[in-house]
Amino acid sequence: MKRILLALMVSVALLPSVAKAQTVSFTTAADTVWMDVITSADSNDEITNLTTDTLTLKWEVIAAPTFPPGWYADTALSICDNASCRNNSGGFLWNGTSGHMITSHYYPSATGAFGFFPSLGGCSVGGTRAITINIADSTRGTAGYGYSKHVVFVVTHPGSTLSAPNTIAGTTDNSVNLYPNPAKDELNVVYSPAADVKTITVYSIIGKIMGVYKVTDTEGANLNISNMPAGIYFVRLTNSNGEAVVTRKFTKQ
Repeated sequence: MKRILLALMVSVALLPSVAKAQTVSFTTAADTVWMDVITSADSNDEITNLTTDTLTLKWEVIAAPTFPPGWYADTALSICDNASCRNNSGGFLWNGTSGHMITSHYYPSATGAFGFFPSLGGCSVGGTRAITINIADSTRGTAGYGYSKHVVFVVTHPGSTLSAPNTIAGTTDNSVNLYPNPAKDELNVVYSPAADVKTITVYSIIGKIMGVYKVTDTEGANLNISNMPAGIYFVRLTNSNGEAVVTRKFTKQ
């Protein structure tokens, strides 16, 4: 009998251990955030605590590209969590391919801020870059936590600024007129044939693309803006070479 009991005990001891299921303790508004940035943008990818405990979340930049000139300025690219914002001053956030761990707390059953905030108004070089951040739940003393996930922010900058747009020969700010301004449902854009305008893009004040209009008339276009919320917008005229001719501001009522 003793031999049988001993054999059973050994058998139980040799059984493979069953991994404990991991608790998804938080979520983000999106896994990938796409951003079209002219000057600056608000890319809040909020974190929601799915538990009834205060979570200790640690995040770090785990993959970052070589940014174009001007993008890499200390304060041009900032990441903000529930407590504070951090920029790349002194190479703190993304020196090479990995960053430094930052700790923040997210409160029970609540949503808190987390986002990537580019400020590229002074950058003349455009392009598209992606930055990857890992967020990990390091809460201690609560069974089942330890969940982590990646979020990716993809940023596209057109390569010229609203304050100093590229001006093509034969066109100036004075050669492009918008009316009515303020506008309600329609906006008329009048320009010189020398501008060779092929595309008109409407941006929100934070750089989000609101509409892209292909134009065939060499002297003007009528834009339907009836579905856009009231606010301040910018129109950017682009020629057949893809160059920004000029950018102008208007108000939507």
